[in-house]
Formats: sequence, structure tokens, C-alpha cells
Amino acid sequence: MHEERGVPDDGMLTAPLRLAIDGPGSGSTDEPAGGTAVVPANGPAAGPTGGGERALPVEAAPVRVFARDVERLAGLVGQLAAAASTLGERLDGEVRDTLDQAETALAEARGARRQAAEADERARQAEARAEAAAREVAAAQEELEKTTAAAAASVSAAQESEANAWKEAGAAQQARATAANEVANAEGLRKRAETAWSTEHQARTDAERERDDLATRLAAEQTALATAQAELATLRVELTEARALLKTTTEAERQLRAELAAAKGEIAGLTVERDSVVARVAELATRADRAEERADAAEVRAERAELRADGAEIRIDRDASTVRALQDTLRAALDLPSVEDLPEGNGVRVGDSGAVTALSGALIGVDQIPAVMDGEQAARFARALLAVRVHQATHRSVEDDPETAVDDEAPPVDDE
Repeated sequence: MHEERGVPDDGMLTAPLRLAIDGPGSGSTDEPAGGTAVVPANGPAAGPTGGGERALPVEAAPVRVFARDVERLAGLVGQLAAAASTLGERLDGEVRDTLDQAETALAEARGARRQAAEADERARQAEARAEAAAREVAAAQEELEKTTAAAAASVSAAQESEANAWKEAGAAQQARATAANEVANAEGLRKRAETAWSTEHQARTDAERERDDLATRLAAEQTALATAQAELATLRVELTEARALLKTTTEAERQLRAELAAAKGEIAGLTVERDSVVARVAELATRADRAEERADAAEVRAERAELRADGAEIRIDRDASTVRALQDTLRAALDLPSVEDLPEGNGVRVGDSGAVTALSGALIGVDQIPAVMDGEQAARFARALLAVRVHQATHRSVEDDPETAVDDEAPPVDDE
């Protein structure tokens, strides 16, 4: 992950802080130091009663190892801060690129919507023109029907006038046979009939011409209607294509919004990760400061431990001499047997198979002692009990002093 983001992995968090609590008796000086040197408490119980001088050295090497760990941790903190800065810059660049791409996609979507709106407007205009043309055709058909009806009425009236004229002419001819004076009237009637017939013929001709004009206008209107319908079909096809384009654009916009939401989620996750890294850097810096303070305190405690070790060595030698003198005095005064190392522990043999041993917790163990003893056996048993008790008392008093001193000076171990 660090290599993909441009942050090298070499040397990062490869040397954890080491805390050592081992004493000088562990046989190695390369173990990590825990901030102080612990003085081992080897009392007289660790060896025979008549042991020689005891050396309690205090190692300063763990303190130096701890100081080197602190310096290495400071270097790691610097590297981690540089990595966090590089990660922040890269995140900022990726966020800007993503936002630019999203703005471009939104601009394209707005352009597609604008084109679709223009296509809808043209379609509405074409439908309005088609409806107007249809209304004009309907009006023309209505006017043609009215004109045709009027022409038919005129023709009917002319035919009736002609029939009436012929009737009048027949009457005139009949009347001419009877009366000569009616000839002039008949001639006038005939002329009127001819005039009416001429008028009716002219009206019929005008009606036919007007019908032809209306038919021509109807054909022109039908042609215009067909043209408008074809244009409307074309606009509907364009509208369908625009709607398909709008649907595609909407789908692309939805996908872009989904990608933008995913990018924002990833950016939020990376921001949280960056914040955690920054918090970790601050925590490591704080821990480095505390480690430096603990290193200084460890040096001071090491110096005090050296002084206490010298005093403890003197006290141990003095107490050991006192214990040996006390044991010798008690044995000489009470004629006590010496405490030996038995398989069951430190103790005194009683008879061939019996034994009195010193147990932990100031307890005394009795093994294979007969229930009935004579006076001499009882005296040896009593001296063995007293010798083991004196051994426990003197050894416990010597062991408690140095252990108490070490426990009082041991610092608390920092789990962090």
C-alpha cells in the first residue's frame, strides 16, 4: 500500500521499542532495557551457608540501548510525518481531478437536456401548425359544402323557373290561337324565360367554377396537411431520438453520480486514514517525549541503584558474618547438629532413616520418625527440630532485608 501511494516501506516501523527487565545474571547485554537496572537478591539460601563475597553489578548498557531506541523512534516519527504529508498532497490532487471530471459530465448532461428541450419546443410548434392546418381544411370543407348547397339551390330554382317558363310558353301558344293580342305577352314571357335560363346557366357555371376553386384549395390544404404530418412525423422521430439521448445522458449522469459518491466515500475513508495516521504520528511523538523523559529518569535511577547496590553488598556481607557467628554460637551453646542438603531439602538426619527438613512458609517437615523413642533419640530429635528452626529464622532475617530494599526501589513497568 505504501509503495502504491509513493511512500517507501524501507525502515518504517521495523525497530519496535524494546523494554528489558533482565538482570546482569541473564548472560546477555543485547537484551532491551526497561528503564532501570534490577539488583538480584541472592540470599544465603541460594548456596551453602559459608559462601564467600557477593558482587552485585549494575549494567548501564540497557540504558544506552534504550536511548538508541528512542533516537531511532524519533527518525521513524519523522519518516511517518513525511509519508502523511505526501499522502495528503496525493489525496488533494485526486479529489480535484474527480471534481473536475464530475463538473464536465454535469455540463454535458445540461447541454443534452437543453437540446432535448429545444426538440420538444420544435415538436410542439409543428403540432400547433398541424392543428391550425387541420382547422383551415375543416373550415374550407365546410365552406365548400355551403357553396355547393347554395349552387344546388340556385340550379333547382333555375330549373323551376325554366319549367315555369315552358309552361307559360305553352299557355301563350294556346292563348295565341285564341287571341292575337296575347302574342306580345307570350313573347315577353319567352324572353323572360330565356333570361332566367341564361341567369340560371350563368349561376351554374359560377357554382362549378367556385367548386373547382374550392377543390383546388382543398387539394392544396391536403398537400399542406400531408407536409405538416410528414414534418410532425420527422419531429416525432427527432423527439424520440432526443428522449433516447436524454435517457442515455440521464443514465450516464446517474452512473457519474454513483462514481462521484463512491469517490467521495473513498475520499472520506482516505481522510479518516490520514487523520488516524496524523493522530498516530502525534501519539508516537508524545511517546518519544515520554521515552526520553523515562531514559533520563532511568539514568538517574541507575546511578541511585549503583549506590544502593554498594550499600546492599556491605549490608549483606555484614549480615552474613552476623548469621554465621550467630549459628556458631547457637550450635556451640546448644550442641545443635549442622543443617545439611538432603534430598527432601535442607535438614538434619535423625537416626538411620528419619529426617527433619525445613519447608517453605516457615514450616518444618518430619519424615520417618518413630512414634515411640527413648530419651537419647528424643533428645536428638529435639536438637534436630531446634537446629532446623534456627536455620529458618536466621536465613529468613537475612533474605528479607535485601529483597525488601530491591522491591522498594523497583519502578513500575510501563505497558505502553
